[in-house]
Amino acid sequence: MNTDNDNDKTMIKLRSMADEDGNTQVFEISLKAAQISDLILNAHGDDDDNDDDDDDDDDDGTPREIEVPRVKGNCLAKVVDFMKHHHVEKMKEIPTPLGGSSFDEVMNQKWYQDFVSDENLGGSNDMLFDLLTAANFMGIKELLDLSCLKVTFQLTGKSADEIRDILRLPELTEEEERQARTEHKWIFEDS
Repeated sequence: MNTDNDNDKTMIKLRSMADEDGNTQVFEISLKAAQISDLILNAHGDDDDNDDDDDDDDDDGTPREIEVPRVKGNCLAKVVDFMKHHHVEKMKEIPTPLGGSSFDEVMNQKWYQDFVSDENLGGSNDMLFDLLTAANFMGIKELLDLSCLKVTFQLTGKSADEIRDILRLPELTEEEERQARTEHKWIFEDS
């Protein structure tokens, strides 16, 4: 049977979804660091049920590979960085209510601030939304919380049009807006 110490040494590989050319990317990470993900825990648990030995490697000694079919390679690279860092420095739980009026007040750990900074994510929200989706798919609560916190403060104090722009929501036709105002009156109470 594996001990926690064995899991620190046991490596697994995570394979990204294929890009437009059919290429995937593979990332190696310790099982212990990857266990922050429900997807990894479930996939690893499923694999354990199918073999009789107590190691976590394939029969030829290579790390077991787990497919992550809904996460692009560039995003999975960031997710792996997050899991590795989280294994070394746990992210503090985000309080509710938030207890601060800015992202940096609520998330006071520098590495995590930098991880979701605009500079680190390429200046657009594409990677942030990809991280949010990946965290949700992979069941990584801490990454999901961090990504949602970042989006929360991006939306704070913005007008409906600015929010629509940030979230890339389509413009409603007059008929769709009338229907929305009828079906969801509570949303438009202050409008």
